[in-house]
Amino acid sequence: MKRLAGILFISIYMLAFAEFHQLLRIPYLIEHFDFHRQSDPQISFVKFLRMHYLGPIIVDDDFTQDQQLPFRDVDSHTLIGSVVVSVEPISISIDPPELSAAEFFSYNEVNKPQFEAFDIFQPPRCA
Repeated sequence: MKRLAGILFISIYMLAFAEFHQLLRIPYLIEHFDFHRQSDPQISFVKFLRMHYLGPIIVDDDFTQDQQLPFRDVDSHTLIGSVVVSVEPISISIDPPELSAAEFFSYNEVNKPQFEAFDIFQPPRCA
């Protein structure tokens, strides 16, 4: 029962939103071919299709019947566009930081502490 319901829902969807409803017009195609066959018994089905689908649209006595043929016109006006974007690969290069040979001094040679022998601020001495 689930399978039958699934087929029913998919069929309703396809008939409503796609051009599959045009397949329901196939009996009109057969009727119209028989009509042309009665007026010209030498016409083949391929010639009939070429006359109605590949040739220019001719407005004649049976133009309204021609418009009822399947896939003759499009009822659904859906535009599907696609965009192709070519993206070049991005290459990221990170240069390692420059390591400088840093020497750390506890004092600057230019500003060397000048301690006087009798200065109040002197380093501790061993007794």
